Amino acid sequence: MKENETLLDKANQNLNIANTLYETYRYDDEAYLNYVGYHLQQSVELSLKFCLEINGVEYPKTHDITQLIALINKSEVDIPLTEYIDDHSEMFSLWESRTRYILNYRLEEKKVERALTETYRFISCICEEYNLHLDKSYSEESLEDENEL
Repeated sequence: MKENETLLDKANQNLNIANTLYETYRYDDEAYLNYVGYHLQQSVELSLKFCLEINGVEYPKTHDITQLIALINKSEVDIPLTEYIDDHSEMFSLWESRTRYILNYRLEEKKVERALTETYRFISCICEEYNLHLDKSYSEESLEDENEL
């Protein structure tokens, strides 16, 4: 564990967990896609909170991605928010609760695949913006190869 762990480190850990779950279980049990979706939501949420925190903006205790993006816009914080994350903020927000509390709720594999790739891109953009190193257990190319299947 890093001595000075950040929210972005936690976001990246959630992204790595999502990727590992996806690679391990996607052909065995579609219910595991829900866990992938949950960890992707956590990754996006923590990434946004990192951007707010590093820019000195206090944020509420919320899992609502749309609310966090609105706060970023209101605070005029310049972050590398990708179009996909912005356009799908409500989807990510819903994944936080629906994947855990609604019985027989299942995420679609294509949506999860795309969200996995786009969340990786988003975190990569943040790392580039703030000159940070992204510790990853996979590469963007491997995700793109998976999406072609």
